[in-house]
Amino acid sequence: MNRLLQFFSHPEKKSEQPMRFRIFAATDPGRVRQRNEDSFYADGIGNTEEESGFWQTELKQTQCLCAVCDGMGGESLGREASRLAVSVMKTCRQELTEKTDVTAWTERYVTEANHQICEMAFREHCRISGSTLAMVSVAQGMVSVFHIGDSRVYYYHAGELRQITEDQTLAMKKLKANIYTEEEAKHSPDAHKITSFLGVDTRGTGLKAAAAVPFPLKDGMLLLCSDGLTDMCTDEEIAGILQTEQESPAKALVGRALENGGEDNVTCIVLHSVQEGDGYGNS
Repeated sequence: MNRLLQFFSHPEKKSEQPMRFRIFAATDPGRVRQRNEDSFYADGIGNTEEESGFWQTELKQTQCLCAVCDGMGGESLGREASRLAVSVMKTCRQELTEKTDVTAWTERYVTEANHQICEMAFREHCRISGSTLAMVSVAQGMVSVFHIGDSRVYYYHAGELRQITEDQTLAMKKLKANIYTEEEAKHSPDAHKITSFLGVDTRGTGLKAAAAVPFPLKDGMLLLCSDGLTDMCTDEEIAGILQTEQESPAKALVGRALENGGEDNVTCIVLHSVQEGDGYGNS
């Protein structure tokens, strides 16, 4: 614990004006898998240990952090890897403020989470164990997105759903090389062959998360999810739920994935900021 806090320490920063955030989260093992290898972190909700459930909270603070992690390497070690990724984030969250260089913080976080997952795999004599990462930080109205693997971040606004992250998979590499069409990449077995993940043995070269160009949240919504949602639901279904479901959008998204087959663990976080007096669902 002390090594982690020293690793992430920085000078005291002055806080900006707080924002109001609404966060909805839901997770479920699905209809096929016996255990849930997904984990998530959401400010105000934290690191839940439940296999399934849904949560919501409203916060008034200067900065917000959320993440979805999808474990790999077998049910027990995949679950442990994703929970380690979230546990490290929970420990280091206090060192991230609206004034922090979020890119530098993310690099340190990824290094530590990767290290701990590699150590766990070594102790358990596991050839491979790892986790994806889809993470957003919102500060001063601006969204910073970082990701590793194929868990995704979407931005929804005015009826339009836009994917912010790009899957780090073999299928995507072949799509970029013009070996696959978009349709072939989507349905290829290579779509689930991840090319980067927390837990990879970098041998000193370092692991970095891919980053999107920061953008304003405005009155839109952010969706973070594991591939258990996007494999089961079309973009049109997702956008329709975000547009119409006001009470519990994350729960509704997970429910739709289960209705459509629930072939994998599924986890969703929906996040948006609101002005004083605003209602939900106006975007």
